[in-house]
Amino acid sequence: YAQSGYKALELLEKNKFDLILLDVVMPIMDGYHVCSKIKANDKTKKIPIIFLSGKDSSSDIEQAYESGGIDYVVKPFITIELITKANSYVRLKQLEDKFELLKEDFNE
Repeated sequence: YAQSGYKALELLEKNKFDLILLDVVMPIMDGYHVCSKIKANDKTKKIPIIFLSGKDSSSDIEQAYESGGIDYVVKPFITIELITKANSYVRLKQLEDKFELLKEDFNE
């Protein structure tokens, strides 16, 4: 759990994540900027990012997708909806990781 964008980026350097839940409104650096930084880094660019926000305008949602988010959930959210989406994206990430390993083995 990170309370700022800078802390989130710091945690990403030290840990491996299968999914990121990212708020739009954060101190100093907003979620869009954090997402763009994550997607610009080769080490972290494949981690799926779900935005969580009380902002529900189409421009906010568009900006989340444009910055690299895979989904957008408006607060207050329905818990089962978020859990279901999170589980789906984690499974997808794990399958993509396995596929990449198989490709590497095949190319050797």
